Amino acid sequence: TVWAIDWPGNRDNTAAAEKSQKAQMIEILDRYKAANMNVCFFQVRGFSDAFYNSEYEPWSKYLCGERGKAPNYDPFQFVIDECHKRGIECHAWINPYRYESVSNQWDGTPQCYRETNPEWMLDVDGATILNPGIPEVTDQIVKVIREIVQNYDVDGILFDDYFYLSGTPKDSTGDGDLYEAYKAAGGNLSHNDWRRENVNNMVAAVYNM
Repeated sequence: TVWAIDWPGNRDNTAAAEKSQKAQMIEILDRYKAANMNVCFFQVRGFSDAFYNSEYEPWSKYLCGERGKAPNYDPFQFVIDECHKRGIECHAWINPYRYESVSNQWDGTPQCYRETNPEWMLDVDGATILNPGIPEVTDQIVKVIREIVQNYDVDGILFDDYFYLSGTPKDSTGDGDLYEAYKAAGGNLSHNDWRRENVNNMVAAVYNM
């Protein structure tokens, strides 16, 4: 669903768009069933946004053409129901860290983390992720996924792009200050291993939740 690469083709919140989106998804799932597939990975969070009703994230731009613009139905619930009708599991595909592919692209949109939590932003070569070295970022990701598993009959959670952007600097323009604070508190991991452990801690926190 990110950039609407595969779905949906018609992006609006009109009755006609809803009908078109549902018909397109049914066609996709019918192809899955005909190919004897038994699992669908449905991307519900590509840019710290949502293809489902969320307290924490705005509706995805790639659903109705505008970030924060609500559809007239719950796409995720629809996909889950249609998957289960066909004996297909539905797993929520989540990009836990990705925020922007172009810096400041979500400025002025609802629930903009750059405005509410600018310290979470880790900008690298024009793209932005949520900084894995900040414990509050992990807490937010756990909240987001708790909401999904509590509110939807989802069969699994799939992570994609759960890493630092290639080339993330290790000085004060990147995460150098966080790493120095970690060392000052007695940490003894190398910078690279500290980054890996930040990601490990996020995955473990989600698993434990």
